[in-house]
Amino acid sequence: MNKWIKVNAATLLACAAVAVAMLTTVRASALSRRFASPTPVAVVDWIAVTDKVNEWREMEAQLKKIEDGLVEEANAMKKSLSDLQESIGVLPEGSESRQKEQDRLNRKQLEAEALLNFMKAKMATEKARRQVRLYQKISDAVAKVAERDGWSIVLWDDSKNKNPDLAKLNEAAELISRRQVFYVRKDAVDITDEVVLLMNNEFSAGR
Repeated sequence: MNKWIKVNAATLLACAAVAVAMLTTVRASALSRRFASPTPVAVVDWIAVTDKVNEWREMEAQLKKIEDGLVEEANAMKKSLSDLQESIGVLPEGSESRQKEQDRLNRKQLEAEALLNFMKAKMATEKARRQVRLYQKISDAVAKVAERDGWSIVLWDDSKNKNPDLAKLNEAAELISRRQVFYVRKDAVDITDEVVLLMNNEFSAGR
């Protein structure tokens, strides 16, 4: 009887040891999967990219030239309306000729206002179209640098931007809602310069 108990006790202990070993192995395997290796993460400073990328500077110069042309055209319309207003002032009060010129001025003012609104909308659309296109180029450059240098994730680092002015609640709320990253360590890998270099090289090559 004692011998049977000893044999079974030894068997139970062996089974328990095996079970513990298996549990330890499973747990170690799970932990190794969970904490395998840190995901390589880098950051890009969007503001710095737009300050240093040649294509962005050229785009702004082109938009400024278009805007100056629109302003010049608007000023010419205003001058034309002002001249017409002065010419009406010398016509006799209540005369048919004065009323006719006044009607012409009113019509031209409405046309000028409509044209100004059209030019503003066209300018805004063109600016947005170019910005979206350049944003896509920046995203492509970030992807190329990440693939080349082995970064799994690249964050848009806006933590260097100034804190919102709480006195201007609307601006503060907008900035807070757009905030991407709250904190970045000083020794975080920043690939902004690599992205800028790649984009400037491709821009110089006409891509």
